[in-house]
Amino acid sequence: MDRVTVGDIIEGVVVDFGMSGEGIVKIGTYPVFVPFAIVGERIRAKINYAKKDCAFADLIEVLTPSKDRIKPRCPHFGRCGGCDLQHLSHDAQEEIKRQGLARVLRKNAGLDIVVPEVVSGRQWGYRNKLALPFGRMGRHGKVVLGFYEKRSHRVVPMRSCPLHGDWATDLIADVSEWANENDVSVYDENTGKGLLRHLVARFVTTLSLTLSVNGDSVPRLNNLVKKLDRHFSGYAVYVSPQKQKNNVILGTTATLVHGKETPQDFGAFRAVVSPLSFLQVNDEMRDALYAAACGQIGDCDEIVELYSGVGLLTAEIASRLPSVRITAVEIVPEAVVDAQKLTDKLGLSDRVREVCADAAEFMRNGFSESAEGTRRVVLLDPPRKGCAPEVVAAVNASDCEKVVYISCNPATLSRDIALFAEGGFTLSHIQPFDMFPETMCLETLVSLERGLTE
Repeated sequence: MDRVTVGDIIEGVVVDFGMSGEGIVKIGTYPVFVPFAIVGERIRAKINYAKKDCAFADLIEVLTPSKDRIKPRCPHFGRCGGCDLQHLSHDAQEEIKRQGLARVLRKNAGLDIVVPEVVSGRQWGYRNKLALPFGRMGRHGKVVLGFYEKRSHRVVPMRSCPLHGDWATDLIADVSEWANENDVSVYDENTGKGLLRHLVARFVTTLSLTLSVNGDSVPRLNNLVKKLDRHFSGYAVYVSPQKQKNNVILGTTATLVHGKETPQDFGAFRAVVSPLSFLQVNDEMRDALYAAACGQIGDCDEIVELYSGVGLLTAEIASRLPSVRITAVEIVPEAVVDAQKLTDKLGLSDRVREVCADAAEFMRNGFSESAEGTRRVVLLDPPRKGCAPEVVAAVNASDCEKVVYISCNPATLSRDIALFAEGGFTLSHIQPFDMFPETMCLETLVSLERGLTE
């Protein structure tokens, strides 16, 4: 096998894409991963890291560009770690994601299938959430907001981000000006001193702004409010103490310090959502995904939803399917309390039951054999790490005949599909959704059924 060392300059043709969107050049059989390189291009690159089975390199020059290469919209692309694919046309991005999903299904689940075209919507300005670290730049230590540079904790300052709407541009300006004019300190990871850590904001119907701080309060808050009043109305400001020396963005609590909590629009319902709660960042694709999930759930009597969190998906499904009963299972007590409040407020308590329990334990002991003729579906929307193996085993051991699975990670989805196959489940439907344009992230909806014949 040919080998390379750090500092070597290589030249070659990109033959494939990696799971993070990098181009792959082969030196003999030895793969070199080159970010921002496109299949079919002849490139020159410099090795920055090498190990026994592969290497990584920085792109120096594109000698023969691909027809799919375009000029990135954002001037920070390549330094900022927020996007992977702005150098590619939209059609090429979707094809890379589709082929990547097909590849990992073959590798991990033994499925040789044609993945359908990716469902997509707006390519720019689609994100309803912004999370930026505070940093300091320049000789005078000016406070800035930005994204982390790839593979580092160096803040790339920015005034705007094309993945967000104009609201983000105004917000970055308001908060940056306030911090500099009022001499508010910024957290230093090395010393553990300084106050401002992260700005976290959502804009669905109105603005919800949370300041993550290395303390209990924020000074000169009235001056921040004056800045925000220039561009926003009906907004809420929260403070979330985060005093731990780790990379967690928010603390365990978020206290409202200005404004009021305003119900936000979520397609099928309106509700107040805590800054600490998970919410899909793309409203358009979230609505399309949840509508498709309802279609896959179909004509059933009861849904058992595992990993139900604070109940937002539960509420969406219950609002869209008015005749179905839902048992929502979540292990975090605080999340179950929030879910129950949401259920009560939306008038869904007669059809929705929240259970605080381990998902596997519930499937083993709470998922009793259904009455004859009762049609039940298990609904899964786990985090990126996928389902715990014991959860899949418990579903396999139950009398459940259908699983509807929403995934944000093709690798763990394909792994879990293989585990469900051990229980007799067969993939009956798959549909990818481009929840995160300009990145390699992909949301996928699948249905798995028992008793299917070829």
